[in-house]
Amino acid sequence: MKRLIWIISLLSCQVTFGNDLSVITAEGFGFSDANRFSEPQARLMALRAAKIDAQRNLLEVINGVRVTAGTTVKDMMLESDIIGTRVKGMLQGSFETDSSVAFEDGSWVASVKMAVCMDKSDALCRTKPSLASITQPSLVGAPAEARYSVSDLPAVAAAVILKEAAAPQTAPEPVASAPAPTVGDQSNRATGLILDARALNYTPMLDVRVRTGSGKELYGPGHVPMGSDWLHWAPSVVSANEMADIVGDAPLVMTPKSLGEATELVISDNDAIKLFTSNTLNGDFLAAGKVVIVVAGS
Repeated sequence: MKRLIWIISLLSCQVTFGNDLSVITAEGFGFSDANRFSEPQARLMALRAAKIDAQRNLLEVINGVRVTAGTTVKDMMLESDIIGTRVKGMLQGSFETDSSVAFEDGSWVASVKMAVCMDKSDALCRTKPSLASITQPSLVGAPAEARYSVSDLPAVAAAVILKEAAAPQTAPEPVASAPAPTVGDQSNRATGLILDARALNYTPMLDVRVRTGSGKELYGPGHVPMGSDWLHWAPSVVSANEMADIVGDAPLVMTPKSLGEATELVISDNDAIKLFTSNTLNGDFLAAGKVVIVVAGS
């Protein structure tokens, strides 16, 4: 009978990404014989078994989360005891999102949904550890020579950057009724970046690189402080714009033109010029992780 219960539990489990792409959830089931235990004990035991089942299912889906197109979290855990320890610690800190318990055919049957955070885009995850921050220190950042720099800019754009860098840093005087900046104009204010990757069938992963066609990197795990909040996902450009606490009120919106060999997001040379120039002239929002990637689904 006990073996049959565990088989039913395994067949009934559900593992999904949260609707907001930032929360990974799994459902577990537990059973307790109402004839052997008092009602309070039986209900508690069923809930406890369901929680353990949900955590086991969470570990399975975490193992399958992609780091790149060809590697998963499980691969990283096999290579690094540190990552394995941190992921298991994160699993122990998983949080409950829903639970129920009901009496059916002489047994108490419980269902529990547990969750962990893919990143910190969702409000539930702001104070919790995330897979993105746990795995980031193990990702190899691009060397200096492979990063996009002033030397990659056309002469005119480079001159603007150098002139701005040489100018004294004084606060501008406020101007009454100033017109709103035009998003995308590199001469105006920009507060973050939205990358619309829906057409590329891109899915959430833990090692994201933004590069040019020639391989020069503009954003990746080495561009932000270790353990920082650097990956954010949204199901639409509208919802990405609503994440003002991440990308601010005047984000650049760009559409990557293709995927690289390791599923890097490749942007056009013109967009690279615009992004690098805007980022440099607006306080380096990339280093602050103010980036949201729009995907079609999980």
